[in-house]
Amino acid sequence: MTLTTDDILNILNTKRPVSIVRAGDGEKIVLESNKDLPSYQLCIQSVMKRQMGYEPTMSDVEAIRQNLITAYSGADIIGLPMQKNLDNLNKHWKGVENVVKPLSTTNKFCSTDIGYDLLYSGGLDNWLMNKPVVNYISCRDIDQQLKDKYGIKRVNSYIIAPEAKFTSGYEGRRHYPEMFNEMEWWLNATPCAGTPCLVGAGVIGKIYTNWMRDRGGIAIDLGAVFDLWAGYSTRGPNRGLDVKDESYKL
Repeated sequence: MTLTTDDILNILNTKRPVSIVRAGDGEKIVLESNKDLPSYQLCIQSVMKRQMGYEPTMSDVEAIRQNLITAYSGADIIGLPMQKNLDNLNKHWKGVENVVKPLSTTNKFCSTDIGYDLLYSGGLDNWLMNKPVVNYISCRDIDQQLKDKYGIKRVNSYIIAPEAKFTSGYEGRRHYPEMFNEMEWWLNATPCAGTPCLVGAGVIGKIYTNWMRDRGGIAIDLGAVFDLWAGYSTRGPNRGLDVKDESYKL
C-alpha cells in the first residue's frame, strides 16, 4: 500500500502512536556492509566518515547495521525512493527498495521524500501549529524557532553531533556510541504520548523513531528538513560545507 502526502498527514493528525522511517542510498549501503570487503569499505567512506567524521570500529558498524534492521522491521510506515527520475539515479538509490522491503513487517509505504513533501505543501506547518509540546532529535538547535513559528509552548530536544561533511568546527561528543546510549534514558524522561516526535539523526538514529512510537509518540523521520529549518543546504546540487539556504528557515 502506497500512502500519499495527504494520507500521511491524516495519520499524523489522528494522534495515535506511529513510526514513519525513511530509507535512502546511505541506509542501503550500510545494510549491505556485511556482504564483502568492498561493500564494507564503501560504507566507511560514503556513509560513516561522511556522517560521523571518523572511522568507527567494525563492531560499531555492525551494531549500527543491526539497529537499522530493527528500525525497518519495527516501523509502521517506511519511506522508499519514489522519485520520478529514479531510473536515472545510481544503483544504490535504485536498489533501496529491494534491500529494505524484505526487512519490513508493514505493508504501508510512502515516499522517502515525505519530509520535504510535507514541508513544501504546508502540511508540516498545519500539523505543528499551536501544539502544546513537540519533541525532536537533531543536530540543529531550533527550540526557540519552533516556538516562535508554531506557537509551541514546550519543546524538548536532544541535540546530537552534526553531520561531519556539512558542518565545520564541531569538537563535542560523538553521536555513536555516547549519545546513542543515552537516548532511551532521555526518552524515558520526555513526554512522548500523543506528541509530535521529530527525528533527523542519520543512519544511526533511524531507530529513534520507533523508540518514540513505543512511548506513545507520533514519530516521523524528517531527515534534512531540520537543515532547511536551520537555514542550511545539505542535500541537492547546491549542498556543501556550511552552505546556507534560507528558503525554509524558521
